Amino acid sequence: MSLRVLLLTLLVGLLLLTVSSIAGVAYVNQRQSVQELAERHFAVVSTATAREVRAVLAPASTVLQELRTGARRGLLATEDPAILGEHLAERLRYERGIAWLSYSDQATGRFVGAWRRPDGTIILNRSSPDVDDGRPTEVIVELDGRHTPFERVVRGGYDPRRQAWYTAAVADSGIVWSDPFEFNEGVPGITAALALREPTGSAVRGVFTADFFLEDLARFLSSLSVGQRGDAFVLSRRGEVVAAPSGSGGLRDPLLQSVLAAVPNGLDVLDLGRPRLLTFETGGIRYAAGFEAFAVGRGLEWVSAIVVPEDTFLDVIYDNARFAVVIGLFSLVLAVALGSMLSYRIAAPLREIADDLEQAGLFKFSSRPLSPSRVQEIATVAASAETMKASLRSFGHYVPTEIVRDLLASRQEARLGGETRHLTIHFSDVQDFVRISERMEPPALVRDLAEYLEAMAHTLREQHGTVDKFLGDGILAFFNAPHDVPDHSARACLAAVRAQERLRTLRKAWRAQGKPAFRARIGLHTGDALVGNIGTPERFEYTVIGDAVNLASRLEGLNKLYGTWILASQAVRDEAGPGFEWRLLDCVSVAGRTDGTPISELLGERGQVAPDVLRARDRYEEALEDYFARRFTIALAGFRAAAAALPRNRAAELMARRSEALARRPPPDDWTGVHPRSFK
Repeated sequence: MSLRVLLLTLLVGLLLLTVSSIAGVAYVNQRQSVQELAERHFAVVSTATAREVRAVLAPASTVLQELRTGARRGLLATEDPAILGEHLAERLRYERGIAWLSYSDQATGRFVGAWRRPDGTIILNRSSPDVDDGRPTEVIVELDGRHTPFERVVRGGYDPRRQAWYTAAVADSGIVWSDPFEFNEGVPGITAALALREPTGSAVRGVFTADFFLEDLARFLSSLSVGQRGDAFVLSRRGEVVAAPSGSGGLRDPLLQSVLAAVPNGLDVLDLGRPRLLTFETGGIRYAAGFEAFAVGRGLEWVSAIVVPEDTFLDVIYDNARFAVVIGLFSLVLAVALGSMLSYRIAAPLREIADDLEQAGLFKFSSRPLSPSRVQEIATVAASAETMKASLRSFGHYVPTEIVRDLLASRQEARLGGETRHLTIHFSDVQDFVRISERMEPPALVRDLAEYLEAMAHTLREQHGTVDKFLGDGILAFFNAPHDVPDHSARACLAAVRAQERLRTLRKAWRAQGKPAFRARIGLHTGDALVGNIGTPERFEYTVIGDAVNLASRLEGLNKLYGTWILASQAVRDEAGPGFEWRLLDCVSVAGRTDGTPISELLGERGQVAPDVLRARDRYEEALEDYFARRFTIALAGFRAAAAALPRNRAAELMARRSEALARRPPPDDWTGVHPRSFK
């Protein structure tokens, strides 16, 4: 490709890149802004929906509590259906959001209730399972208290004590809410129930209920402004329609079915008060949907679903994109014309310089000066080329041509050096690696070991650890170098716990594939160590050395003795903070130190360890305290209890054997509990 074509291509390419980058950034920013606006819009509608639902259902708590209190104090005669019915009817007259108020008697199954017709008329309803097959008698309660007959066809066999809301209220001490169901009036509704119990005991006398028709919610959803073509629904956790806008097909609505199908794992996975947005396509149209779970009452949770065509929000972006394309095409044509002219003005003198330098590379120097250029950089290059030719002419008198051609430019190199830093050292190794490797072909061993090492290294890097080197199947890593990691002890502990969790997951797949199930033993220690470029001037590496590394390595090896997977020194435990669960295992001797070193097993993150493990840990540590206090018989019983509380508790079994031996043959008076062969 000629320089002229290259410059023209480069110029046009840069222009296209610039325009597309600007358009892309603008598109992304606008889309993000529109998405934020959409999220706010969804949040406002969801909040309004939740507020309206709570407002509709709020009277239930007050009314039911007042009815129960009146019945308990004898102010409400639940044993007299006539008086009770009149009270419920008049109370319902002024609680306009409630559709039904009722009381069901536990002893007789008698039902007394009042309900409201759409025109506001109050109907008194009374029934008993042993009268007319449970069919109710109903009368209209006029404003002046007169009763007018009211007739309608109602199914028989009704006993309120067999209803789900009744049994739920009897089993609970507070207000319980039913799932939406269809009332005898043929409309969907929901029931709040509260049991009336004897003042001196837990015996149930009956159950009060407050029922709500969900038509009010449907009317509210129809009134919401959800874009120009959006809809809002209220759903149960199981995906049932609680309320839908007028004109929708309910659960059979194709749009709602597509919405429910787009939610991974169903509505049960939604967290309360945390909106979730997603997009889906149905009928050739892309939609944006927002879901938010909210608490309606005690034990009752619903989900607001807001669905809007995506182009409602994105039309402005598409318009801007089309405008940007038009401007970009115009700019491209102009750039091609200008680029052709400029590329010629640049390419011609550069071609001349290139030809001259090509001859200079063969030590053939032209005495003709290069043509001048009005472009400053080209003029500078031409002047430098003339200077170089003059220098090479002179240099050629002193050095053979072959050496001149082989000369290389030098670069600055790294230098030896290190510093002492406070680090947390991670040392890990694979359990029974020699046995595993003997049974595998080298290519398969290298492949499977690489998968294990990558999983471990990835976990360490996630917690800002530095992987120093792979020692065959072992890993040496450290935290807090070369960059500062203030919470390096906690990070190292978290990395060890997460690594074991990741390996547990991988082992299932490894076993299914017939691969070796690698298990890692990890040792952790926090202390001062030398870290930096260490080696010879010819070859060195960035690594860490010192006693801290040796101790971490020995702790890794002690896992085999105690049957553990993560062992840490007391320094790690002290600096890691309160976010982890530990088990103090023993006090061991360390080469080069006069005092014993307490070691602990890292059980996991606080709140994530099983209760039986913690109970076994507590028994073990109580026994260890007796062990250090020379109460070996008591310690023996404690260690055995700890071993029985948790299977394969090798540490408890080991300490039980030590306690038994020391109980038979007590140690000397200067015994401190430090086991002298802990590292052997």
